[in-house]
Amino acid sequence: MKSIIECNLNYKNFLDATLCECKAKNLPFKSFGKGFNQNEAKISAIGEMNERILTRNYFEEYYVDSLYPDAIITDKFLNSKLYEFYNIKNLEKEDLFDFNSDIFDILSIPFIHKQSGKYIYFPINLIHNIYASNGMAFHTNLKDAYYNAKSEIIERFVKFQVIKYGLPLPKIAHPYNSEKIQIYDATLDGKYPVMAASFIENDEVILSFGCDLDKNKAINKAYLELLQTEFKERGRFLDDIDYIKEPVNLTQHFINLSGDIHSNFLKKPYFDKANWNFETLNVFNKDEYFRIYRYKNFIAIQVIIPEISEVYPIDDLKYYNINKGKFIRNDILNLKNKQKVLNYLYENAVWDIGEFIGVIFNKKYTIEEVDKLYDGYEFDEKYKNILSLSKELNEI
Repeated sequence: MKSIIECNLNYKNFLDATLCECKAKNLPFKSFGKGFNQNEAKISAIGEMNERILTRNYFEEYYVDSLYPDAIITDKFLNSKLYEFYNIKNLEKEDLFDFNSDIFDILSIPFIHKQSGKYIYFPINLIHNIYASNGMAFHTNLKDAYYNAKSEIIERFVKFQVIKYGLPLPKIAHPYNSEKIQIYDATLDGKYPVMAASFIENDEVILSFGCDLDKNKAINKAYLELLQTEFKERGRFLDDIDYIKEPVNLTQHFINLSGDIHSNFLKKPYFDKANWNFETLNVFNKDEYFRIYRYKNFIAIQVIIPEISEVYPIDDLKYYNINKGKFIRNDILNLKNKQKVLNYLYENAVWDIGEFIGVIFNKKYTIEEVDKLYDGYEFDEKYKNILSLSKELNEI
């Protein structure tokens, strides 16, 4: 598999798996892959790198004007059903301003409503705040890219259901099982083509999931996901279900599987092992929206299923919005209004100023180093390369 950009690949073996770290040359981008051999791990890592570049996921945290060439300002974003679901009426207009651009208005990008074929415009900041990389996939053809994106959404939906509600799963016999590793039926009574794997040692746990219409592939996905952690970051078994449901805990499960699990998981399963009889990924009776990205011979897709694929709570748009740095960025970069800047930085408990406004300076400036920043700054070459790559993607 070819990469959009030049990368360095580093491999290591862990138990049955080969793990691959893929670092972009002269860019702050990194991806990870896993497989049962070096080639599978390479394909996985480069696929993730291409996916995050094409969908602009890697660019979301940076000040990149015109990140999406088809972004527009329109009052006709979303539709009535989505408007209600995202609780738009209770938001301020600035809550939907994107972080990346210089535009202080609501920028939206088109998605296709799968059921009707109509274009629906989603505010960029809504997507960046709530969905992260969930439902993104890269492949050499659109059909397989869609399959991978939809599989990921199903996998993470089931994972969050199991974790949020403390659902114990039925164990299955499998050669991967050992003293500390166990494979589970995660179909939730035959509803979803998902399997799970756990690593349990003392009171620590790592829980992973895999979705595929092929049962063995679903098991392999869950198992490789488990091994990719190298058992380093682990969660704990806790009895506090309210904490388990907290976004901060669920986010850890999304980032590196290190979130905590309710101790109920160790009890008698709620479900019996189900017959594996899946022919389609159409397991939700919900609206789907998708967006296709193309660059030369590369293709990626992002799929959104409202009420299903959210990673972060919708309230983040109001209380933990990622766009806060946008409102002080011009003052900082133009070296104006130092006291105003200081007040804003303190108010938002900012540590790294460059990170907060979405740039990479040639050195790190903390809030105590504002005076040094105002003496003059330079951008790091990696940030300049981000801007160049973004421009190149939009020219093709």
